[in-house]
Amino acid sequence: MNRRTRTSSEPPVGAEPGGWLMVVGRRGTVGTRRVQPGGGAPLDGERAASADAAHATALRLLTTRARTRAELRRRLEERGFEAAAVAETLDRLGRVGLVDDAALAETVAEGRAEQGLDAPAIAAELRDRGVDPTVAERAAQAAVPAETRADRCRQVAEARLAQLAGLPAQAQLRRLAAYLARRGYPPDLAESVARDLVPLE
Repeated sequence: MNRRTRTSSEPPVGAEPGGWLMVVGRRGTVGTRRVQPGGGAPLDGERAASADAAHATALRLLTTRARTRAELRRRLEERGFEAAAVAETLDRLGRVGLVDDAALAETVAEGRAEQGLDAPAIAAELRDRGVDPTVAERAAQAAVPAETRADRCRQVAEARLAQLAGLPAQAQLRRLAAYLARRGYPPDLAESVARDLVPLE
């Protein structure tokens, strides 16, 4: 069995994605292996540089859910694959449509719109996932056209208001306006709709 050691300047195994682990063999031979985060088995140099191995890992990641190019790059790098192998894998997947940020953005935007989010909140989520800002904005605006914003805001507010029944009117107003703002609606629109639905006497 190999005996593994690390110097005091090296981080603990799993503490830093893509770190290196010193490996000392029985006969005193010394080598290094790339360490996967989270305590996974370390990648040797050949596997870390293998685009085929990175591609196989990427396919397994994509079976759980669709991912943006940036998300997939981050996960592969965390697994210990080298940048060149990751780049080749992403290009390969992109050519066959398995990584398509524009298509993913459209799907996510439509789903979030059905949940009542306004375009700014949708675009922000897409940007956080690594989608190009222009692509994110276009997908968000297509899912929630500006001309439907007021009507959609009112529909979302009416549904939420039913859950606030029994609270004092002032509390309903405050919570409803805050809820709409969190969904991405402009503060002035959120307050206007809230006041229209919760008149204060």
